[in-house]
Amino acid sequence: RGLVVHALVEFKNKDAAKEAKDSLHGCNIYSDGCTLKVEFARQEQLNVQRNDEKTWDFTKAESSVRKSNPNNSRKVLLAESPPAKDRWAEEEKYDGIKEFKGRNSEEMFDTRSPVMMVYNLDAERFNCQRLFNLLCLYGNIVRINFIRNKEGCAMVEFEHPDSAEEAAYNLSGAEIFGNILSFDESRKGYIEEIRNPYELPDGEKSFENFIGDKNNRFSTPKQAAKNRKCPPSKTLHFYNVPKMEDDSLMDIFSDMHAPFPTSVTWFESRSEKTFTGLVEFDTCEDACEALVVANNTEVENEEADDKRPYIMKLCFSKN
Repeated sequence: RGLVVHALVEFKNKDAAKEAKDSLHGCNIYSDGCTLKVEFARQEQLNVQRNDEKTWDFTKAESSVRKSNPNNSRKVLLAESPPAKDRWAEEEKYDGIKEFKGRNSEEMFDTRSPVMMVYNLDAERFNCQRLFNLLCLYGNIVRINFIRNKEGCAMVEFEHPDSAEEAAYNLSGAEIFGNILSFDESRKGYIEEIRNPYELPDGEKSFENFIGDKNNRFSTPKQAAKNRKCPPSKTLHFYNVPKMEDDSLMDIFSDMHAPFPTSVTWFESRSEKTFTGLVEFDTCEDACEALVVANNTEVENEEADDKRPYIMKLCFSKN
């Protein structure tokens, strides 16, 4: 995913694996970045079929290793040369604001944390999915974890620090469910997997992993280009819904116990399958709460031959 590399490594025994984890977890590959995150995997054994650039079994006979330069006594794991530095200069980040054009260490290894602390959440009505519904407007979400001993506090890991800063900039001071949200950059560079999360007041789990979630909106340049990062307003832009009566659209919000819109405006659509428009609410707080509750909701289309549900997308409108 992006510039993050994941790998599974099987050791001879558990003690060797624990020693490697204790020695490497949290270390930087370079002096100013590339922090290693080492965790125990659920998978207990790897099935490596061949030795190549992506998989390698070090217990196989030496004959399985690729032939290397006879003048070089070291075993060569990869046949190709290291990637050229110019490749990094052309790398584009579509989950952030800027593109990496330079090649100095300050640009390549961002020291800012992609993890943001969110405070003063309504503990009774917020959960991981609802917080995702709010924050996914500003960048891809990796993990969300509610802090057990700090009521109304959650850690949110974004794919990129720029996204974390955008969310904090636009949402600090927003009032949702009667509480004023505040944000602060975390000292941690990532959120660790929680294997046994506790139960939130609404019955949902306190931790959720959103890697590969279909509702992340910045996974490709084409997707990212469609998103507009705006501060809260009392008007929401909706898209990816079938054509329906105004009352039917409003009922989606009321059925989910979200604030009821005051008006609906439909835009002309180039497609006969999906439609877009605006829903307006009495206050900015009502719009925020409606987005938290109803964003990424499945909407059935009873008139279409294809019965697969639509996923209604919501975001704040500039108008």
